[in-house]
Order: sequence, then C-alpha cells, then structure tokens
Amino acid sequence: MADLEKRLSYIPSAATLGDAKDECDLKKAADTEFADSKYEEDSWFAWLVVLAGCIQAMITLGASRAHGVYQEYYVIDEFSTSPTASISWIGSVQNTMLNLCGVFVGILSQIYDARIMCAIGSLGMGLSFILASFSTQIWQLVLTQGMLYGSAASFPYILGVTVPLQWIRKRRGLALAVVYMGSGVGGMWISILTRACIDSLGRAWSNRIIGCIMIVMGVGLSPLIISRRPARRPSKIMDFSVVREWRFLFIAAASFFAMGPNTIPYILMPTYVADVLKESGKLGSSIVTIINVSGIFGRFVAGMLSDRFGPINMLILWTLLAAFSQLGIWLPFPSVPATIASAALFGVTGASIVGMILNALSHQYGVGRITYISGMVYMVYSLSSLGVVQTTSMMLDTVGHGTDYTWPIVYTGLLLVASTVILVVFRVKISRKIIFFA
Repeated sequence: MADLEKRLSYIPSAATLGDAKDECDLKKAADTEFADSKYEEDSWFAWLVVLAGCIQAMITLGASRAHGVYQEYYVIDEFSTSPTASISWIGSVQNTMLNLCGVFVGILSQIYDARIMCAIGSLGMGLSFILASFSTQIWQLVLTQGMLYGSAASFPYILGVTVPLQWIRKRRGLALAVVYMGSGVGGMWISILTRACIDSLGRAWSNRIIGCIMIVMGVGLSPLIISRRPARRPSKIMDFSVVREWRFLFIAAASFFAMGPNTIPYILMPTYVADVLKESGKLGSSIVTIINVSGIFGRFVAGMLSDRFGPINMLILWTLLAAFSQLGIWLPFPSVPATIASAALFGVTGASIVGMILNALSHQYGVGRITYISGMVYMVYSLSSLGVVQTTSMMLDTVGHGTDYTWPIVYTGLLLVASTVILVVFRVKISRKIIFFA
C-alpha cells in the first residue's frame, strides 16, 4: 500500500523531446522521453492504469454509445411532433463536443495534472446529466445533455484512452483494446439501465441516476490516470507542425470518413426497428446492446491482430467489413435477423475503428505527445460527426419522409468505403510489400 501511495503522489522530473526533424525522430524522441522515469513500463501498475482508463471510457464513451435509447424515447414519445433532425442535435452536439474538445484537453494535459483534469471533467459530466433531468425543451437538452456533457466528458475520455499508452510498449494494441472495451461494456449496461429507468421511473430520474453514477465512478478512478510525462508549459501552446506531415494528413482524412458515420447505427437502428420493422422499443434498445457487446469482442480481436499484423493493415480490413455491414446486410435485407446481423458485424468492426486509429497514431508518432496529436484527430472526427449525423437526419426527414432509411444507410456505407480507399493508398505509400507490419 505504501508503494502504491508513493506511485500515486510522484510526478516525474521534466524532460524534453528535443528537436525532431521528421516523423521518425519525433517518435524516437517521444518514446525515450520517459527513460529516466521511476515508473515501470508493462508492469502490474501499468495495467492498473489501463484498467482505470477502461472504466473512464465506460462512463464517457459508453454513455454516448447508449444515447440511442434516449434518441428513440425523444423521437417516439417525448417530442413525437418534432422533426428527427431537430432531436438529433442533442446526440450530434454531444458527440461533437466530446471529440472537439480533445485538442484543448491535449494542450491542458501538457500543463496540468491529468488526475485533477479527470476529476473535474467527471464531476461536470455527472452534473450535466442531472441538469438534463430538469430540461423539458429540445434546446435545453442540446445545452445540457449535449454541449455541457460532451465538453466535460472530453477530459476523462481523452485522458483515459491516451494516458495508458504511455505505460505500455510491448502490447499496446491489447492495452487499447482493453481500454476501449470499456466503452462497449458501458454502452451495454448503461443502455439497459437507461431503458429500465425510463420505463419504471421516467426519463428525468434516468438522467439523475446515470449522472450520479458518472460522478462516483469518474471522480473515484481519477487518481489512477497518471501521466508519465511531466506537467510543464510547452514552448508552443498550439503546435500545428504535425498537420503538415503526410502521415498525419492520411490518418486524419481516413478518420474524417470512417469516424463520422461511426455513431449512425447507434442512433438510427433503434428508430429503424420501430419505424420500419414495427417492433417494440425494447428490441431497439437490444440492438444498441448487441452493437456494444459485439464491440467488446471486436476490440479485443482488433487489438491482438494489430499487435501481430500492424494497426494500418487491420484498419483497412475492419473499415471494409464495417462498410459491408451497412451496404451488404442492413440495406438489402429489411428484417429483424438481418438488422441484428448488421448490428453485430458493425459492433465487431466499426466500433473498433476509433481505438485502432489511436493505435496507428502511437505507432507513427510515439506516445510522448499522443494526447495532443490524437486530440487534433478527434477534432477532425468531431466536425465530421456533426456533419454526418445532421446530414443523415435530414435525409431521413426529407428524402425518406421519416420512414425510408435507404439513403441514410447508403450514405453511411459509402463514407466507410471512402475511408477504406484512403487507408489502402496510405498503406501502399508506407510500403508496397504485401507482407509488411504497418
């Protein structure tokens, strides 16, 4: 116990990255920044930090993944006379702020203690859900459950998924899989709990209960989100030099097309089940659970295979299969079994894309500045997500007249195809060898 307390209270001495002239220099400098740290890589304590990151992902990204249950309730019950596009602003603003604030979290993480930032963010996101319980208008929910939650949750989310990378070197893909499995587990039990609370206690008490859980779990685990990089003010607060690097541009472009539609099945499938298949709301909630449960398995497999064959190689395969889940299964077969199969395949593949992109960034740039660099990619993701969700909702309201989901599904699938093409070009540019770790 004394050793654990010593680890929790110790902050390493300052170190510098040095002048990195290219991507390889940056990665080498970043990975050796912690050489004199008293913390051990790949130790039992390192995996304890990974577990803490997993739980942070559980209550942040998991709650976002469970938003489809609220979306279904808002569309069918609470705001049944309002356009779907208007209601979709709640979820799209939430997801946008969750990722858009990533770059600011990256900047602040270079100056302030990650543990304090996590605790403040966890408190804020819990309070946002409690405030949402008193909201009765769509615009109020956009501000509370959308903007306020997304902004606050960005702190424990971004730090929870990037800080563990500083602790793991040998099995980084597996570590990321464990962290992101939290979002699948969280999305599963939060979806079930949300539906049960709405049915028995009402939407307001559902918000309050989830909000209190966020505060207790988030603040309680924050002391374990320990950055191995010392908190110090960088010479440049906003360093955009990485944006000019071709590797970053390829990864950012692939993220723009792949991560934008990443939330669409979570949002549209529950309402699709009710509007098109004429099934109960419980099946809609079960669809979200299926995606999340499949995502647990998918993230683990993706992490293991990425460590073996390379994150870029696996990203190509996973993104292609995610596109097939939309265009090859969901689109041509409007039935309950096909929808379940599409949800399961998308859960295995599409839900893993975010973590695999982060793994690819760590392999290209090292982990010294991974929070800041990944924050910039998440900013691209947030802009894409906002545009894709709103465009999809407008397609459903206008072209689909609220019940025809054909074009929203086609749009989602084609974006994933575009991402696959970009990743293939990126892979060829790295190496033309068929068998090559990338």
